[in-house]
Amino acid sequence: MRIFIPAMGRVNTKNRDGSEVRFSEIARRWLCWGERLAVMLPRRQIGVFESQNVLGMDYQVFPEPFESEADSLGNVLKTYLWRLFRCLFMPYPKGMDAIYAPSDFLVDLIPALLAKLRNPKAKLTVCVFLIAPNPFRGYENVFRPRWRVPTIRGILYWTTQMLAVGLTRLFGGRMLVLNSLDRDTLVGRGIDPKAVTVVTMGVDVSEFESVEVLPDTPRYDGIFLGRLHPQKGLLDLVKIWRAVCDAKPQAKLGIIGGGSDAWFSRLQSEIGKAGLTANVDLIGFKQGAEKIRLLKNAGCFCMPSHYESFGQVAVEAMACGLPVVAYNLKIYDEIFPGGMVRLPQGDVKGFADEVLRLMDEPSRRAHLVSEAALVSARFDWEAIARGELELIGK
Repeated sequence: MRIFIPAMGRVNTKNRDGSEVRFSEIARRWLCWGERLAVMLPRRQIGVFESQNVLGMDYQVFPEPFESEADSLGNVLKTYLWRLFRCLFMPYPKGMDAIYAPSDFLVDLIPALLAKLRNPKAKLTVCVFLIAPNPFRGYENVFRPRWRVPTIRGILYWTTQMLAVGLTRLFGGRMLVLNSLDRDTLVGRGIDPKAVTVVTMGVDVSEFESVEVLPDTPRYDGIFLGRLHPQKGLLDLVKIWRAVCDAKPQAKLGIIGGGSDAWFSRLQSEIGKAGLTANVDLIGFKQGAEKIRLLKNAGCFCMPSHYESFGQVAVEAMACGLPVVAYNLKIYDEIFPGGMVRLPQGDVKGFADEVLRLMDEPSRRAHLVSEAALVSARFDWEAIARGELELIGK
């Protein structure tokens, strides 16, 4: 199958989100099976795929005059607007069987639609892997009845996604989502139920099992993995770990992930204000075996996210033999039947108490670890990639 894929939605190449990890895992398998992937992207993105061992795609490099990878609103807008303008003048290949947009960002969607015009018989598939929250509620209030002053980013994200969904419907595209609540949201907005399919994230359990902890791998009582972003509840995490350290002053927390300089500085400042400089390590972005070793050598996985569409990092943590402590988001009901302790959103004390229980009660931890192994085994990248290949060719 010949598949056209625009991959222009990344500005900061030193970080990954779940949808990017998902596409890389799937693309690597498609290539191994002999599928032909024609990818339009900026040059900086090539290194992202190569770092995840995605090799053999036919690259159509997208020229751009900007080199900054800052996550500031100004830099992101400048870069995206240039890419949107430039894609209007790119030569689009003919003879494609399918067009696959790995995100619903306009910088991925508009080139996909232009390719669809050049390949009218090709099937169009668009990944909508996070429903933009109402800007008057924000990420932190999706699952609770509170309101907030909207941010410019929040308004832009919500409005551009509404436009993207409408354009996808206009072009007769299929939308992929990660949970049934997101599917219901799109159907409620007038999308044909037959045009929305629920898919999942995955994990390569054999790869995780093959990685061994090294003698110099740091040991953490709790660990976090994810983007440094307000959605992830990182300010709550600082409060949680302050409560843990009040009971166990030597407890150590590792935070794996990259993000904007502003968010890194703010998190660093909050850690200092809480008196946790000696207890919390900001490890930065890690992937591959290095990330797996850090997870395997931890006591539990802390996931105080306010909003998720799936929770890929929880699957990876479970595959590493970790119990997960998280806020009780509705979507977890259908995804994580075990291996996870859930607390009401904002219950910092309850969250800290559960972390302490896992440190003090080996039998409880062992029970959750055994549940986690069963949950992670349900999400196999090989089966997901085969199912999705069949889906996009229909």
